[in-house]
Amino acid sequence: MTRTEIEAAIFASLKRTARWRRAVAQRFPNDPRNLAAAERLGDLAGQVSLSGEHCAALAPHFDDRERWNDVLSDTSRAVGIRPGLDSFDAYAQRLIGAPQ
Repeated sequence: MTRTEIEAAIFASLKRTARWRRAVAQRFPNDPRNLAAAERLGDLAGQVSLSGEHCAALAPHFDDRERWNDVLSDTSRAVGIRPGLDSFDAYAQRLIGAPQ
């Protein structure tokens, strides 16, 4: 995958997960984490920019496209719910460190 393709996949995952979190927030209005997570996901989507090192470190994930999609989805769903994903770099590092 090219850097542009990887960034597009990450952007799409962040936006898709933000929409999902907004829907969950409507079903569970007493849980403020979902709306806050949706906002954070939107913020991260605007920051998508991978370095060459990020791309090289992510390359092993692309051997199994289904696994890559799972890692991407799991990481996006963790934003705003699990601590430590407050910057795009932290998000990228979580993707890189995910089991392959």
